[in-house]
Amino acid sequence: MTPKPRQPAVGKTAPGPLRYRDVTAEWLTLALREKWPDVTVTAVRRGPIFGFKQNKFRVYVEYDPTSRNLGLADTYIVKGNFPGENDPSTGSAWAMANELHSIRDLVPLIAAPAMPDWHYIAVDADASAIVMEDLTPKGVSFFDAFTTLDLGQAMAFMDAFARMHASTWNSGAFKEGGAMAPGSLASENRRLVNEVYFPSFFEPDNWRSYVELPRGRALPRQFQSLARAEAAWYKMWGALKQSGFVVIHGDEHLGNLYVTADGTPGVIDWVARPEHWPIGISYFLLCALDIVDRRRWERALLSHYVTRLSVHGASDAPALEDAWFMYRCATFYPVVTWLNNSAVWQPEAINTANAVRASAAALDHDAFGLLGV
Repeated sequence: MTPKPRQPAVGKTAPGPLRYRDVTAEWLTLALREKWPDVTVTAVRRGPIFGFKQNKFRVYVEYDPTSRNLGLADTYIVKGNFPGENDPSTGSAWAMANELHSIRDLVPLIAAPAMPDWHYIAVDADASAIVMEDLTPKGVSFFDAFTTLDLGQAMAFMDAFARMHASTWNSGAFKEGGAMAPGSLASENRRLVNEVYFPSFFEPDNWRSYVELPRGRALPRQFQSLARAEAAWYKMWGALKQSGFVVIHGDEHLGNLYVTADGTPGVIDWVARPEHWPIGISYFLLCALDIVDRRRWERALLSHYVTRLSVHGASDAPALEDAWFMYRCATFYPVVTWLNNSAVWQPEAINTANAVRASAAALDHDAFGLLGV
């Protein structure tokens, strides 16, 4: 029988690996011992890097005889920013740290959708890493940017997000003294995204460089104007102050979604932070649905979300018409975020597909008009 593991520690025994080659049997032994103190890994074989960012791979492991009796997995996924590779495509240190803080420190505070188990996390100034469950043997199905959701899948994800959002809906945890109050890790995650990352979008050189890429040229001209976009962006945030405050996943595009063998919605790659709910829902719907399907289904899906918020315990869930207005205002959010998404993080085809889907919605809903720009 597999012994019940203790909770993973915080990565003080096994430091974050600097290079791929640092993920050795000795390193993995130290990492896994933070959850299973008696384990010894005798051999590790690294599989190929997968995904667009060069930051994760499958490891095939062998154990000593005692460890084999623990009934542990034969494979794990190791993900990190691996700064010693000197490769920008491994991702930034702050983004990796944000993701791991989200998984380790914020997800336990919410009713999260399905996600891989994790066994070790190290969050260091330079090199951060996670060892987590390999979902492939469980028969999960991952999505990609070019395989959009059907209606049943979209409804299941809306229910999962409603459950998650309801668990912190206008929660006292966001107030002084609460677990996610100003000054907390959750608040710091939001500050880094909203006050450091987002303002960089509107630096003229940055904006111009993205508008000149295929994604920018694919957008209607009105979305290429820096002055108009910046004005709409800040008016949008002002309008959203009237909407419920929750913890969102923070990066709800198709590449971060999966379903289990029984159809249960799951998520990976968190950028969790306290936020107004329309940010998470608009980003999800505009990225996850084909443009024609989104036009046909979005109001019904939003109605489903609002209904399920109440079912899951949000006592002051918005009326559908109020939610519809806020959602329409927030359609501008994914236009700007995908226009400005780093080519290190996603290939141009994905950035373009999502920017175009979002701009179609913002046009359909007259987001500029709603925001008075």
